[in-house]
Amino acid sequence: MPALAPQGSGSRLTMPRHPTSLLRRLLADSVLPCAFAALVLTGLLTVQRLRSVEDTAHLQIAAQLEQLAGALEHAAGANTQALLDGALRGSSDEPLQRVDLEEADGRRLSSGAPADASFERYRRNLSSGPGPHRILTVHVDPAPRLHAQRLILLYGVLSGFGIGVLVVLATLTLRYRVSIPLRDLQRSLDALLDGDDEEVSTDGLQPHGEFARLHASTAALARQLETHRADWASIKQTTAIDALDQLRQSQAAERGKSQFMALVGHHFRQPVQALQLIAASLHPGIDAEQSALLAQMRASVATMTRLLDALLDISRLDAGVVAATPAPFSVAGLFLRSRAALAEDARQHGVRLAWHPGHWLVHGDVQLVSDLLQQLITNAIAHTGSPGRVLIAARRRAAGVRIEVRDSGPGIPTIHQQRIFEEFVQLYGEGERHEGYGLGLAIAARQAKLLGTQIGLCSEPGHGSTFWFELPLASMENSDGQTDTRQASPAMHPVN
Repeated sequence: MPALAPQGSGSRLTMPRHPTSLLRRLLADSVLPCAFAALVLTGLLTVQRLRSVEDTAHLQIAAQLEQLAGALEHAAGANTQALLDGALRGSSDEPLQRVDLEEADGRRLSSGAPADASFERYRRNLSSGPGPHRILTVHVDPAPRLHAQRLILLYGVLSGFGIGVLVVLATLTLRYRVSIPLRDLQRSLDALLDGDDEEVSTDGLQPHGEFARLHASTAALARQLETHRADWASIKQTTAIDALDQLRQSQAAERGKSQFMALVGHHFRQPVQALQLIAASLHPGIDAEQSALLAQMRASVATMTRLLDALLDISRLDAGVVAATPAPFSVAGLFLRSRAALAEDARQHGVRLAWHPGHWLVHGDVQLVSDLLQQLITNAIAHTGSPGRVLIAARRRAAGVRIEVRDSGPGIPTIHQQRIFEEFVQLYGEGERHEGYGLGLAIAARQAKLLGTQIGLCSEPGHGSTFWFELPLASMENSDGQTDTRQASPAMHPVN
């Protein structure tokens, strides 16, 4: 039996498209075949009995006729009439009504009632030597035989009528003992499936009948289901409260994180910047140890500044403080802007940058796009060994322009390609250690989301990595009101 689902979460059982009534099936499969067999047997017995009565009557008359014929063949002429009269007197309870004898010389002797057209006649020739035969004729009244046959036929009809009455009684019994209790049980089950809380009634059922036990089981199941519904509602309420508490805790944690990062930015940025300026203004002196210590201090201050800037960038992006201001700009101008900012970093790492901007106007926030591109290029420079090469290219796509950053580094295994966009995740090869704290790609992913795009990645260990994102083409109206997509000025050429 299928499990009952809580109210509102389950569906009704699938029923046949055209269900057949159980009562009809029971009648068609059991009652009517038995009734038909009984009618056939009754008809066969009635016909056999009718034939038996008729055959018995004929045999009885034939025996009397043979007995009388034998007596007439051996009797003298004076005793012939006496034999005919004696045959009728001896059959007072028999249907024999008249006897006629036609002698060989043409004389006729008769005994009994006058001839009637309704009588049946039986004729037999008597042997009388080589001359003409004597003819014995008996007249039999068929009324007793027909009466017996009518009684047999009446009994057959009454038997058929009795079989019909039994069919009606069986139909009523099946209806009130099987069909109606099953219908009531089905209604009870439907009420359970529909979530009706009405108590299942067992009134009018036999206390020890199967259907009474089924109804009792259904009532117990209804009580259990009601208990389960109450438990399910309590569980859902508890789950909703827990989810709400978790949401509140998450929101409180986000607010705490934003407040913490704002506090860090307010209380630490200015001291760190002041420390950086002081470290830059100090003279290294002539002592080598002092020069090394000052260089280390400057490097530490620079690292703290980069970490603080990255944390503040993530905090602002998560808090929704940064808003995109889309506007048309050229891809070539974007590449020139990023090239100037990253040239020194690439030279220090021994990496050559190759730029292929293309001549397209795209739509987006140029500052956010520039920061996103620089994050991807900085990540590629940091993970490309010296000597290495990083290709920055713009390619036309159906949906816009794809900006790609392709490096010749060690590549990223497939299992780690989603983790690298999480905070503080860094992947190292054997003997490798890179600068940074694993925040660049996390910041880039948030910037891409703010721009309405996402960062794609294609990488294979030993074959480098390619990061990309897409920007829509800028649609601008001509003087006649028509919209077209313009390219950047032809004066802007790819640079390497």
